[in-house]
Amino acid sequence: MMLQSVFGFLWRLVVCVLAFVFGMLLGGVLAGVTGLQPPTLPPEIDSTAAMMTFFVTSPLLVLALYVVGRNLAGGWLVRAAILALLAWIGFVVNNVVEATIFTSYATAPWFTIASFTPAVLLCAGATAWLFPGRGSDRSIIRIVKGYFQQRRASEWAGRFLLAAVVFMPIYYLFGMMVAPFVGDFYQQGEFGLAAPALSTLLPVLLGRSVFFFVACLPVVIAWRGRRVDLWLSLGFALFVLVGLLYMLAGSWIAPSVRLIHSLEILADSFVYAGAIVWLLAGATRSSSTPPQREKFGAAAGQA
Repeated sequence: MMLQSVFGFLWRLVVCVLAFVFGMLLGGVLAGVTGLQPPTLPPEIDSTAAMMTFFVTSPLLVLALYVVGRNLAGGWLVRAAILALLAWIGFVVNNVVEATIFTSYATAPWFTIASFTPAVLLCAGATAWLFPGRGSDRSIIRIVKGYFQQRRASEWAGRFLLAAVVFMPIYYLFGMMVAPFVGDFYQQGEFGLAAPALSTLLPVLLGRSVFFFVACLPVVIAWRGRRVDLWLSLGFALFVLVGLLYMLAGSWIAPSVRLIHSLEILADSFVYAGAIVWLLAGATRSSSTPPQREKFGAAAGQA
């Protein structure tokens, strides 16, 4: 039975990976048909190698969506939309924003968006379909209504305001902690990196903070499980989507820089996820059934 469950999990994982790969190919066709031009990359950047790395590491993206999606309420369309929004903002939009201000070669943001969007949409849809959520409530109206009934409107307003800006100080704090180790690479323009002025960085951080709030709020609303599980799942998903996949693909950047940034993103992802759970999780558990511990592969069902 255990072997059968593991096999069932693995073949579903492979299908989701194939959906991502097909989406990447579709995105390339879409970018070409619409006449979008790719960015002009420095000679040290091998775009083909980076793309192959995305293909090879795409199971991590599927796992990131799986750990979040397995405890979401709602039907397939609701859960697919929630996962797609999280992946699109964390993996696509955030990368475009960061590359625009922290590198000297991100000159074609719309090409990147067109190339990656089909991949995250198809992958999110496949993950939501093949790994059903635990929640029994499939009505988005009841899910949202039940969430907002847990606090007064004035309480939600204050919490939403804090949640919309809390990414800024967290990101800035951890960025200052690693600056002594990687700052010179940005100041000297190594590996195509660039150091933005503070007057540019702060408004961008505010925008990213709002984007992440928009991406995480639906997850919290539809979550059916323990808060600690929400924190761990959301923290892992943000770490993978926001930083890990790109650090693995950035082979032209010195390993020491990628390691330091990976640790930085790991830390701020879990701290930010903790802040989001603390601010946005309901006053009471929004599930009518007690949480259950899941054995590995149980969500895959029978193969």
